[in-house]
Amino acid sequence: MARTIAEIQNDILDEKKKQSSLKDLTSDSKTAIWKLWINIVATAIWVHEKIVEKNALISRPHTLNWYREQALNFHYGMSLDPDSSNGMSLVWRDGSYQFDTTDLTDTEIEDSKIIKHCAVSEIDLETVLKPGTEIEEIFSDYFHNKVGVVFIKVATVKDEKISRIDVPNQLYAFKEYIAKIKDAGNQVYITSDQGDILKLSLNVYIDPLSIYINPKDLEYYQSKISNKGDLNVFDDYVLDTLNGSLISDPDAYPVLDALKDHLKNIEFNGAFVKTYLVDAIQKAQGVKIPILTKVQTAAATNPSDAPNTSPTDVTKIEYFIPKAGYFDMSTLEVEVNYIPYTFYRDKQ
Repeated sequence: MARTIAEIQNDILDEKKKQSSLKDLTSDSKTAIWKLWINIVATAIWVHEKIVEKNALISRPHTLNWYREQALNFHYGMSLDPDSSNGMSLVWRDGSYQFDTTDLTDTEIEDSKIIKHCAVSEIDLETVLKPGTEIEEIFSDYFHNKVGVVFIKVATVKDEKISRIDVPNQLYAFKEYIAKIKDAGNQVYITSDQGDILKLSLNVYIDPLSIYINPKDLEYYQSKISNKGDLNVFDDYVLDTLNGSLISDPDAYPVLDALKDHLKNIEFNGAFVKTYLVDAIQKAQGVKIPILTKVQTAAATNPSDAPNTSPTDVTKIEYFIPKAGYFDMSTLEVEVNYIPYTFYRDKQ
């Protein structure tokens, strides 16, 4: 922020006191020549600093993080017309577009911010070009590969869960907002999709003194783990619903609770990492050895699209980022085979 003229004058006077050659300038008259010169120089410096400050605001580089900040600051229901009569419009102020929220309460301002999660990215030209090889594609092919496009993934929150923006006009209004504030010439691709599908299979060795397992279900779990014998005999088999719960608290399921808690805490557009999930389950009460045996995922289709019923097996991949930026917890499928950890009775 630019200094005031008085602040600049004081700085000059402080510097004058340090110069022995200026010690004879002691007149108290307001019209003393040396005081007039200080005022002239201070005013010139103030004008210069104001110009530099304004230019810095106007020329602020619009980074990917800038786009994210603008998305999270979007107010749904406010006019993009600066001449709007309702006083809640998008105005140009201090070198950038800002929403005028003067007449709104804090609650109204927060309720109008429908974008709760946002991730911005782009594809580098280097990832498309093949180093060391002769370029054969025409330049338009690079645009086909989305080079030079800013990708913005957004989501809202409903019932305390991450959710796609499914009100058509909300997403349309947000796109219009970005189109108005974005840099000239930039291409922006905005999406808000249903959370990705996730299916997990685990074999978990547990402490039978802490976690409940119905003894009659052990044969089922052993068969699933070994993948031996006639598994068809278990087609209509019904497991005890308390399997995996704490003996001391039947409402708590340590493995499932730790798993779901970990997934919920993955940041928006963050990576699902198999090792991190296993580490989270390992810390759960009564868990001895968690083994993640299978991971399947698919980009969920939005309600207006054809359903996706064929998730891809990604077990061999250590980490991946969900296409929508998050997983749909309502469609999460988890299969856990519980095995008592009884090493002290195993044959040596």
